[in-house]
Amino acid sequence: MPTNEHWQEDPRTSTVDDDLKLVSIGSPSIDNSPALISNIYNTAYEKAVLNTSLNPWNSRAVKLYLIVMIGFLNAVSSGFDGSLMSGINAMNQYLDYFDYSGLGKSTGIVFMIYIVGNCVGSFFAGPITDLARGMFTGAIFVLVGSAVIVSAQNINAFMGGRFILGFGIAISTTAAPTWITELAPPQWRGRLGASYNSCFFIGSIPATGAMVGTVKMNSTWAWRLPLMLQVIPPVIIISFVWFLPESPRWLVQKGKFNEARDILIEYHSDDGKMNPIIELQLREFQESIETKKAEAFWDYRPLFSSKNRRWRMLCLALMVNGQLAGNGLITYFLPAMMANAGVTSKQRQLVYNFANSILSAFGAFTGAAITDKIGRRKRLYLGSFILACLLAIVAALTANFGKVGNDNLNGANASVTFIFLFGLAYSFTYTPLQALYCAEVMSQDMRGKGMAVHILISNCAGFINTFANSVGLGKLGWKYYFVFVGWDFIASALWFCFGVETHGRTLEELDEVFNTAWPARESTRKTGPVAVK
Repeated sequence: MPTNEHWQEDPRTSTVDDDLKLVSIGSPSIDNSPALISNIYNTAYEKAVLNTSLNPWNSRAVKLYLIVMIGFLNAVSSGFDGSLMSGINAMNQYLDYFDYSGLGKSTGIVFMIYIVGNCVGSFFAGPITDLARGMFTGAIFVLVGSAVIVSAQNINAFMGGRFILGFGIAISTTAAPTWITELAPPQWRGRLGASYNSCFFIGSIPATGAMVGTVKMNSTWAWRLPLMLQVIPPVIIISFVWFLPESPRWLVQKGKFNEARDILIEYHSDDGKMNPIIELQLREFQESIETKKAEAFWDYRPLFSSKNRRWRMLCLALMVNGQLAGNGLITYFLPAMMANAGVTSKQRQLVYNFANSILSAFGAFTGAAITDKIGRRKRLYLGSFILACLLAIVAALTANFGKVGNDNLNGANASVTFIFLFGLAYSFTYTPLQALYCAEVMSQDMRGKGMAVHILISNCAGFINTFANSVGLGKLGWKYYFVFVGWDFIASALWFCFGVETHGRTLEELDEVFNTAWPARESTRKTGPVAVK
């Protein structure tokens, strides 16, 4: 546990009493009349927020946005792969070159090898928890994997490149969301953390858009050119990652308290001075973050060593529902779903793929923008229920209007519409929260390895989204959708019973919630009204 002898008081620090009634030197004056607040999760946190002026368009805030955008590029890399492979799988130039069909075991293996790389990479991702090593190492592997895929002359080289790509994505997508969540001010944590995974579509949209044009080319460049887009994010990350600030929590864990304080002052204030929210965080850092001792990189037993930790891991494991919601049908097999709905033109399938990326991006960024207002738990259990209903409608419409020879254009269009609505609802519900929620429910000393476990669990579910989906769609067609309809209903119940609300607290304050008998219930308990000066 850090001791006060390591701590050097900064002359810029102002005194704050137990009720957080005083503000930092240089901050705008606060009205002495008490403010009445209600329906809050944590009184100390809300008092600190109310007594802190933090302008989202201040020059320091804009600088923070530009910094975390480098981290967002790791999600962009991930977005390229899902959309590129979905669209390329509809290209005759790709299928003929490797002698594949759009569905079946062979196609499933091409998709699956990326997941294998993700799973292997997750074992190495946990120990590489600092920003520079994590994002830099991941970007190197992504760059090499992309180069191998673009230049592949046979299927073995192509699959080898996809394995390397998946390995690198696992490392970078463990380090980046952890860093963003820990660097963001607590009152902006939801928006910034949720925006990270929403940037999946910043990769998805140009990837699908490029394929609409290149599909007309009568050579392998029809699929090689879009794949070249994957080299852009890792080149930028490699160039700038060494200039970015480290997570203040990681620094405290390493005993670098003054560096952590300076970073908080730089990015969690308007004026470069101490304020109540910074003081609250520093106090909680001292109370809850212990200096980390060296431990074997392969030892994951501490993640399950107490009831508190097991509950945290349960919440993290629940996010596997985001991989089993039916989204894999759209991410990797949208052309097949379109064919089931009666859309057989390859060009039209790619246009719909592009349109779906834009619509899903709208849903994801809308969800990210309001994450700090609506919380997490309710969105997840209600969203899962809505996804089950929408996918059931897709199955019913496809069954009636997706048959060969169907001449009911309105019915076919209705099928496509509900496929798009499902993608929109999924992106609003799960996309912003997949990385953010998992990082939030982990304590500081668990976060690196915990996020690696999240990557591993997600990619085990990814086997279903790739190999199993390819075979299932090929044999059962629209009937296969009901597997995910059933799971979404189950997911809704699981989120309601076990999901812990993380909104309205600092990361350290969640420790109190996880120490209770039933954290899911305790996390929804609110306090109020409370008078705050």
